[in-house]
Amino acid sequence: MILSLITITLSAAAQISFGGYGEVSYRNLEKSTDTFDVHRVVLYTGYEFDETYSFNSEIEFEHGDEIHVEFAQIDGNFSDAFNTRAGHILLPMGFVNQTHEPTTFWSAKRPLVERFIIPSTWHENGVGIFGSSGNVQYQAYVVNGTDDGFNIAKDGLRGGRQGGEKAAAEKMGVTARLDYQATSNLMVGASMYSGGTTNASDNTSGAEHKVQVVEAHAQYASGPFRLRALYADASVGNADQLPSYDASANPMLGETAELNGWYVEAGYDLMSDNDEKSLTPFVRKEQYDFGLASNDTVDVNVVGIAFNPHMDVTYKFDFQQITSTTGAQDSDNMEFTIGWVF
Repeated sequence: MILSLITITLSAAAQISFGGYGEVSYRNLEKSTDTFDVHRVVLYTGYEFDETYSFNSEIEFEHGDEIHVEFAQIDGNFSDAFNTRAGHILLPMGFVNQTHEPTTFWSAKRPLVERFIIPSTWHENGVGIFGSSGNVQYQAYVVNGTDDGFNIAKDGLRGGRQGGEKAAAEKMGVTARLDYQATSNLMVGASMYSGGTTNASDNTSGAEHKVQVVEAHAQYASGPFRLRALYADASVGNADQLPSYDASANPMLGETAELNGWYVEAGYDLMSDNDEKSLTPFVRKEQYDFGLASNDTVDVNVVGIAFNPHMDVTYKFDFQQITSTTGAQDSDNMEFTIGWVF
């Protein structure tokens, strides 16, 4: 009897996976208070029910006092070409929304275009399919829509995320992604989101705010050198009737808010001959615009270095120079992050 229990326990343990990642960040900001923050500690758990069905999840602790489910999904793994996913999922957009462990990008913080235009990390409840055929990979999901919490002038599309927490679903959305490995060094792809929303309790106008985001991305990696480029374009319909809209403070160019942004990033690993360490100086150029009548286009220049004394541990340091058309957002910032994954 005891031997049988031990056998069952060992068998179950073999089906369980555990891991995590985290970041502790220091930020020296010209226009706000400097911070030293336990930004996130994330715990990963998974379970394989059998050869077909598996469960994977991430629970995130942010800033020491916030808890979020980042994803919790059941995958049905049927073949390379066709698989299913259902539950709480990460939308398949950009470089960092689905793959955002601190060892996967060089800067202390994620690119601002993938914070404001693609509001990473963006996760909602949904169901869909994914797979690959040859050099092509695809994903497509139906998810709950956004809410009407957009304060576009402040943070672009970030306020529309529901995060799956008692998410209103009066309106749904669709999201899809396609990637093509053109050569052994070059990957190109694109993704989209489209959904409507009238979800907020303070939406007294009754207006539907259709949200659309499209982005294209490319990555070239050869030996120690990596180059990334991304362009994103987004719109929010009837933006002049959003609950947070203040025409006197931030007039928009029309009823529909048009947002866009892009960045190019390049880095070179000076320790590429060492499989256990890396030292990568990098540069990034970003630009984004929230579509306000003030035409406050924001330019961001980042230069920094990422050192991995172990490939699962990283120390990242960079300088960030922000300039804007009106000068309202101009600032010079310094950021340092300690990151890990296991």
